[in-house]
Order: sequence, then structure tokens, then C-alpha cells
Amino acid sequence: MTIAVHESALIRHFNTRKETLQAWEEHIGARFSPFRGFKMPESRLYVEHPTFLDSIVDLVLTNERHIFLRGPVGSGKSTLMLLALRDLPTLADRRGNKFVTGYVGMTGLYEKQMSAAIADSLKIKYRRSWESSQIIEAVADECVRRYIEEQCRTALFIEDVADNQEASFHKLRYLADLPSEEMRDSFEGALDEPVVTLIMSGTREYWNAMMAFLPQIADRTEPLDVPPLNLDQALEFIGRRIAYAQGKIDLFNPDEFSIYPFTEEAIKILNDAAGGNPRDLRMLARGCQQVAAEGFKQARNPKVDAKIAELVSGAYESILKEVR
Repeated sequence: MTIAVHESALIRHFNTRKETLQAWEEHIGARFSPFRGFKMPESRLYVEHPTFLDSIVDLVLTNERHIFLRGPVGSGKSTLMLLALRDLPTLADRRGNKFVTGYVGMTGLYEKQMSAAIADSLKIKYRRSWESSQIIEAVADECVRRYIEEQCRTALFIEDVADNQEASFHKLRYLADLPSEEMRDSFEGALDEPVVTLIMSGTREYWNAMMAFLPQIADRTEPLDVPPLNLDQALEFIGRRIAYAQGKIDLFNPDEFSIYPFTEEAIKILNDAAGGNPRDLRMLARGCQQVAAEGFKQARNPKVDAKIAELVSGAYESILKEVR
């Protein structure tokens, strides 16, 4: 017996919607939606905050405080960490020490997982059978060795630090306190400053949690609030994503670029509604694409103007309040 499978109205709806979006994308020369999300950060989409980035790097170079990048979800904390991570290996601190860097981007880690992630990020060998304390001891010994023998200080970047299990915090505390008194005595004055700098990130709630559960680190940590995108940065944010979707990102010139089919006024409205938050700006821009795609289907006009931006911003207003 043959069973006929009929295309449901729901499937037809989504197929039609997909075709409508693709027609808009093809018209502007894009191979996919400029505003889709990416699981891994794409460095060519970064919009830099030069002054703020300099303040992060300067704090690391002076070696006086650990750093906590503080901001809401989607504010660009990960981007700033990766930019600082990019720059540090080319620099030296006030004593001439170069940097060995590590980056832990995973969250929800247990104590041993955190220890292993730190060791892996710093390319430090350990046995899988070791306990977390043994792994961290190996990390500590290697960080000290690199400092003494190679004149290299360690900068360890930990993303969304408070998303990890509380027990893992104590491993960070041990590294933050290096060198230990025993190490200082063993090396007879050669270790007179911290050898590991922590650069952490999280929301304001995460910062409050760290102050409650790990005051020993929080008291020696400088919280830096991630600045929102200004209009020029928002324009570049949209321009980069369009160029990326068009396969032209390697030719992108931050001093001269296209935001077509968006207007500058539309992007201003969207950025104001997003509060300068890159994630929210991307979400609003995608909403504009959906509205503009319908307009293109009916009138062959792909433009995203102020009218569409206001319509989408109003529709997303309650959603943005909830996610913040």
C-alpha cells in the first residue's frame, strides 16, 4: 500500500519564507544571512574599542591587578578578550617579561575540568589520571619555570568565570596567588611579583558572585565595564557583516565601506534600541531583513530604512527588556 505524504501548510509557510529571505540576500550579493549567529568568534567581524582595549592591555602590563570584564550578555566581552589575547604575545611588561597566554572559553566546568582546561590552554602536560590539585600544581610549577628561565609571565583568560562550579574557583585563587611563600623562599628573591594575571569576564551578577565566593581575588581585581557601540561602531558592525556574507570581508576597509541596503538613520535607530549591545543589534538587523525581504518580494525594493527600523525596534522592545 502506498501512503501519500502531503506537504503541510506549516512546511509550505517556512519554505516560502526561506525563499523570500534568500531572494533578498541574493539581490544584495550575499551568500547567506549577514546576521546569523556564529558558534565561534570570527575575528574579521570584530569592531574594536581601541581606547578600552588599551586600558585592558595596560593593566596587564603593569601587573598590579587582575581584570574582570563586566557587561550584559552579548555586549562584546568575548571579543575584547580575544583582541587582548591577540595583542599580548607581541608585547612585554614593565620588566621586559614577554607573555604566555591561555584562553578558557568553556563554562559549567567542574574542578578537574577547569584544571585540565587551564593546562591545555597553556600547553602544559599532565596525566589524565591526575587529580585536579596535581594538575594545578603542574601548571603552577611551569608558570614559575617560564617566568624564571624564559622571562615569560602568564596571562590567563577565563570567559564567564562564575558560570563554572564553585570548587573550580579555588584553583583560580591558587594561580592568582602565585608565587607561594614556599616558592619565594626556594628562589631567594627571584620571585618578587605575581607571575600569573587573570583576565576574567562575566555579567554584573557574576561579579557580585565572585565578590561573595572569592573575595580574595575580587579584592585584587579591577572591574572594567564594556562600553556600548557608538553609531560609527554600529555602522561598521553592520558593514562588516554584509561584507562577510558577500565574501568581501578580506577587502573590508573600516574607513570606507558600504552598509547597503541599510540607511545610516535605520542603523542609528536600531543601535539606540539595542543600547549599543552587539548581540541585540544583530537580532534587530535580522528582524529588519525579514521585513525588508517581504518588501523586496512585493516591490523589488530591498532597502532597510528608518520606517522599517522603527517598526522592528518597537516589535522587539518587550523581548529586549526581558533578556536584559
